[in-house]
Amino acid sequence: MHFFIGNVLTVFYTVLGAFFMYHLLFQGHLKESFEVYTGTTDYMTYVIIGSLAYALVVRTLLNVSRSLVTELRQGTLESLMLAPFSRLGYFIGNMLQQMITSLGEVFLSMIFCFIFGLSLSSINGVTFVVSLVITLYAYFGLSLCLGAVMLYTRDTYISQNTLFLFIFLVSGVIFPVEYLPQSLNIIGACLPVRDSIFALRAAVMNGVSIESLYTTYVRLFLLGTGYFIVGYSAIRKIERIALEKIFG
Repeated sequence: MHFFIGNVLTVFYTVLGAFFMYHLLFQGHLKESFEVYTGTTDYMTYVIIGSLAYALVVRTLLNVSRSLVTELRQGTLESLMLAPFSRLGYFIGNMLQQMITSLGEVFLSMIFCFIFGLSLSSINGVTFVVSLVITLYAYFGLSLCLGAVMLYTRDTYISQNTLFLFIFLVSGVIFPVEYLPQSLNIIGACLPVRDSIFALRAAVMNGVSIESLYTTYVRLFLLGTGYFIVGYSAIRKIERIALEKIFG
């Protein structure tokens, strides 16, 4: 429950801060470069979609990646490893659970986001659903890589919080990534979060067709698959290391 409340409050405070900055500090004015980079002047919807997508990535990465290290801390990892279970099924089950919870958080957060100016007048429902499915697939792969790091280091807080802050910085959650230095842009492009936010914004704000996002979908799929292969392979090896540490 505390994760649920924390994620909803994260969206609320992010949107609230953007609302005050936009209306009080900037007096509702944007630089021309913002419209050039984003193709819109609706800053609040831009920020809200980014914040909701960020809440989605935090929730899925946080809980799927923590699953095995939680088993380790509770002393059930060795029993789990000895049981004839499907590792892939285990992680997919975790992902499905977090997907349901995360979408509940997102839709609940959308209720108060309408107060701050969220507009869904141009949304393309089909494109949005396809973008969401591919987004979750890419996040699943990334969560396995984070899970491997957590299991090896036996740490959850430093690794996850460092990654989340970096994602918030380089993925265009509240501002266009074109404002970032080139070096950060290159690193950010290696994470699937940036493309996922772009696809979701395009579906909601511009109502684009699936065909127009084909290149973005391909990148998301390839990134997600790459992270999945690396993360799943790493977890299989790190499991043995973790068990060796347990049994000495």
